[in-house]
Amino acid sequence: MRVANIVVETQPGKARSVADLIGELKGVELQSVASDHEVLATWSFPPGQHPEPEGVTEVLQAMTGEILGVALVDEEERG
Repeated sequence: MRVANIVVETQPGKARSVADLIGELKGVELQSVASDHEVLATWSFPPGQHPEPEGVTEVLQAMTGEILGVALVDEEERG
């Protein structure tokens, strides 16, 4: 399984509501609400998949317009 640490940038003041939303997604583990506009999370996904930040951003933005962007900080393989 691959695990990516992500930073989700939100509209100002929307980090908590975005954290609640993405925390319900399968494979997402919330790490913290870093500020009023940033959420830190870990996203696990099946082997062989390597999500691009643009694709992850598109998927999450389709859920809510409160998300401005997603940055993949790092990825690692976990057994």
